[in-house]
Amino acid sequence: MADIADIVAVTIAIQDSAPKAVEFDTIVIVAKAPFAGGRLYAVSPQGQAAMLTDGFLTWSRASQLVARMSGQSGGAGQAFVWGRTAQQTQALELKPDIAVTAVGSVIAGTVSYGGVSSAISVTVVTNTVDAIIDLIEGAIDASAAGIAGIVTTPDNATATKLVLSNATPGTFVQLDGFPRSIQLEDVSAAGTGFAAELAAMKAELGESVYGLLIDGYSQTEIALAGAFALANEMVFLGQSADDEILTSQTDDVATALKTASNTRAGVCVSRFMTGELAAALLGRQLGQTPGSSNWAMQQLAGVPADTFTDAAHAFARGKHAITYTSTRGQAHTWDGWAASGRYFDITHGVDALKADIETRVYQVFLNSEKVPYNATGRAQVQSAMEGALVAAEGPIGVPGTIEPGWRVTPPALDNPVDKAARVMRPFLFNAVMTGAVDSVGIAGTLTL
Repeated sequence: MADIADIVAVTIAIQDSAPKAVEFDTIVIVAKAPFAGGRLYAVSPQGQAAMLTDGFLTWSRASQLVARMSGQSGGAGQAFVWGRTAQQTQALELKPDIAVTAVGSVIAGTVSYGGVSSAISVTVVTNTVDAIIDLIEGAIDASAAGIAGIVTTPDNATATKLVLSNATPGTFVQLDGFPRSIQLEDVSAAGTGFAAELAAMKAELGESVYGLLIDGYSQTEIALAGAFALANEMVFLGQSADDEILTSQTDDVATALKTASNTRAGVCVSRFMTGELAAALLGRQLGQTPGSSNWAMQQLAGVPADTFTDAAHAFARGKHAITYTSTRGQAHTWDGWAASGRYFDITHGVDALKADIETRVYQVFLNSEKVPYNATGRAQVQSAMEGALVAAEGPIGVPGTIEPGWRVTPPALDNPVDKAARVMRPFLFNAVMTGAVDSVGIAGTLTL
């Protein structure tokens, strides 16, 4: 006898499913590239070799950033490079501070451009801004790095600054180790459509990226990237050599992000632009178990330590910038916080806990024919939540995001409206965060 199966044949397979996890160890670098869109590379010598095969030059900003991340022990294992469609034209202002210089002062540092680095050294003969600018301009123009494509434009109208720009957009002028008498500020405008570029990147890559780096040093682009990270639950570190961060002035990008209470963006300030402090720190920390590593007191391979006056360092820290200096001969990061003052290890750990709860509970639904609206279904959801909370305590011997002793309070099952809508709520949990120690107070008494 024929039956319905002769007309409609239906086969349903039920199998365990696992949703894709959020990639908390993956960074995206938005930079000039020989392609459009994004490509994934290992953060390793093999990944760097693959970049060369794809057409990157060793001195390109994307290559520099991946190389610095690759040098960090235990760092992030992979990074996307998102090719910018519009490159940035740089405007790096250089201003001598004649209150610090004097006749006979030596101004020395390194200038880099397009894979060429040149040592620059001039001696002040006439201690005026105009005279010092002329000396530096002449030295840069005559250097191999200058000839490679640095455009020098003195401000002849006011004789207050020298502007350094890139002959090829997307290739950046980098200064290292100049004394504090030479004040720097990158006033470059954002690249055309930069905000839209970030949005396109996130739309394509989604939760496969968590950390964000950009190729330039522009205050404008750092501010835009910081706001983007805040809106998209990412973390961003910008690299800046802006001397205003080290002063009482309040029109710098660190102050702007602090004023915006940005909990997901920070500015790494350093007078060594090729040191890539931001890339080194972000690359190292995103390779750690989320919430297990303090972003302060970290030693970074290949990053030169800055020497700031006590006052300058206090201004930078007061603006919640991140610095890298030496204490008793040992270089380390300071503070490890976002512009708002919230510490990045907290954000990293909490983001991972939130995503883990979401993933584990989601998996309950995927792997069940039906989660019943009764004590059994409630227990299934609670068990998944508790698994995430246990994981957030961290492995044995490794500090985690939360302390043991947390508590989950499940909902009652007596709300007919929620039951009709198939919503079980609220599941509440209480936990104490582990936190970290950045300084200690010690007192004692000595007697004879």
